[in-house]
Amino acid sequence: MNAAQKIASSECSVTPLHDPAHHYCRLSIEVDMNARETSEIASRLRPYPFERALFLVGEQNAGKSVQLRSMFRDFRLGREGIVPEKVNLPEMYRLSNERILYLRLSSPHEKGETIDDNEHENYLDKTVRKFAKESSYARRWNFAGALQPNAARNMPDAAATVEAFVARLEPERVRVVFLSPDRTGALLQQHHLKLAARLRTIDSVEVCWIDARDREANGLYLADFFDFS
Repeated sequence: MNAAQKIASSECSVTPLHDPAHHYCRLSIEVDMNARETSEIASRLRPYPFERALFLVGEQNAGKSVQLRSMFRDFRLGREGIVPEKVNLPEMYRLSNERILYLRLSSPHEKGETIDDNEHENYLDKTVRKFAKESSYARRWNFAGALQPNAARNMPDAAATVEAFVARLEPERVRVVFLSPDRTGALLQQHHLKLAARLRTIDSVEVCWIDARDREANGLYLADFFDFS
């Protein structure tokens, strides 16, 4: 029995306390909840709303980071519509007074991260820490990042990664964008389509693909996912 059921099945005793002008009731509820249950409930609570997550999926060197950079065509990211070329960019961008975007150009597959063990840096924990560090910066969270389609090093494939991301962070909406054709002209293969089918079974996830042969043409389309006006 979980904590909510225990609350519902708790025995309550109501003792009226009389006053000349008012009647009061004292409700006493005894709930048998151990520390483990309390911790479990607290772990599910996010300090701030996670609104949207955008994932660009492509093979290694397919042009994922280039497409993510193209989002700087949107003036809200503070570059006057100019796509930056330098390698290292800030990770956090204010979308409004209330909203922040964490832009991650590298995939966890490339970094050898994980989602399910403690021997390597945990991709999900790292994402949470990044937002928590900026909690005074903005209170509504948004994310854009890259994934490789297939399992590599310590990471599972894109579908399993997105499923774990959604289960942990519970974003309101998720868009997964495959690069097809990618920057080299390579098209989605049959195993990519199977990944897309699995992704569509995850709550809040939508799937599409873009022509990534142009470095900047998709920038505003991608950035529009974070337009809340």
